[in-house]
Amino acid sequence: MALSPDSDESTEVIDSLLVKPKFGGVAMVCGECQKRSNGPSKLKAKDVRKILKGELHHLPVRLRVVQCSCLGLCPKKAMAAAVVVASGRLLAAEMHSEAQARQAAADFSRSLR
Repeated sequence: MALSPDSDESTEVIDSLLVKPKFGGVAMVCGECQKRSNGPSKLKAKDVRKILKGELHHLPVRLRVVQCSCLGLCPKKAMAAAVVVASGRLLAAEMHSEAQARQAAADFSRSLR
């Protein structure tokens, strides 16, 4: 049986699929940056994820740190990362080294307090 978008039944079906997540935001690290020929030479997405996870765990909002496909920022010789929280706030950074990844995590943390 096909449900029309205007019917009450379709709303019930859509509502029954939605769940409340256990986190209030997402930190995304581009996994494509390390594969590009003009990407970072020594920085890996896995290392950036670990840094973000370690530095952002104390925030009042719980973040899920994930590796994703291209974020569309594509910085030269760098890796892109972005944080989105439930309030709608979006922050992005580009990192050339692990030191800059730690600095970006500190900046994210300061901005989200």
